[in-house]
Amino acid sequence: MPGRRNTVLALLVAVSSLAASAVAFAQQVAPRGDDYGDAFLNYEPYVTPGQKSDAEPKPAPQAAAPAPASAAKPTGSQTVDVAFLRKVYPMLEERAINDPTDANVSAYMYTKRIVMDKAQRFSEAVTRVLHEDPVLDENNRVPYASTGAIAVRNADYQAQQKAVQELSQVGGLVVFVDSSCRFCAMELPVLGMLKNGYGLEYVVISLDGTKPKGFKGNVMQDNGLFHKLNLKLTPSVVFVPHPKAYDGSTDPNRYLVVSQGFYAEDELIKQIAYAGHDTRLLSADVMRDLSVWDRGVATSTDLQNLKLDPNKPDTFRETLQPYLLKQY
Repeated sequence: MPGRRNTVLALLVAVSSLAASAVAFAQQVAPRGDDYGDAFLNYEPYVTPGQKSDAEPKPAPQAAAPAPASAAKPTGSQTVDVAFLRKVYPMLEERAINDPTDANVSAYMYTKRIVMDKAQRFSEAVTRVLHEDPVLDENNRVPYASTGAIAVRNADYQAQQKAVQELSQVGGLVVFVDSSCRFCAMELPVLGMLKNGYGLEYVVISLDGTKPKGFKGNVMQDNGLFHKLNLKLTPSVVFVPHPKAYDGSTDPNRYLVVSQGFYAEDELIKQIAYAGHDTRLLSADVMRDLSVWDRGVATSTDLQNLKLDPNKPDTFRETLQPYLLKQY
């Protein structure tokens, strides 16, 4: 398994080098003089110059620090476990780089060999356990093979299309634009394709009352709905299920923000479909097919209620399997 060992080696070298660089950077870089940046890096409240923090802490009395005791270096042979390697490997690497004697380099390289051997034995054990337990095998959840993966993606995409068709029967889109937005003029033809292909109606609301360049349809003047929905960008697309007219200040409608910014047709279809999925506006069959990627994945509720005893590893399988099996 040379490929796996080379990958492990590369990751190990990269991680140790990055860790060493990060430590050196943290120790050497002086404050930049940027009040906000310095406050963030030091986890202190940011105070605007000339103002005082409402909860400015009073300096605590400094207790006399005890004289540092000389750390006793471990002597003698030790068990070469992960804790040992985490502690010793960076030291051996640094020593070999600073003083590349045959002994120092040899000690470093033999330790690296142990790391790779442990990684290979661990990987072999993982493969064996996966083959013995179908619940843990990711291929049983979503197939790796191209044929199976394509089938899953196709089912998901077909479900998205069905979702848009179903949603077109219960609501429509509100599209916010303005005349200075170049992407608004690009988004409106996409919405026209959705109307022609899926029967999904839409109305265009202009923030400044004028039409985007090249748009020949009708626009309505925004009455404050854009800010009411806390939207930030144009074009913004919002789905409104079962739209209702109203008088007065009480708005009975529900608004599902689909997108902010320009989206191509396939991405907009996906966003609309999952807006319907998240609000359970779709049929059971479409909901199931849209959830194809959730197959075998524990629910958030189950994960929040999950309890495991790390000192009893033999109980993990019997505890977790029911959570996962019910999602297949």
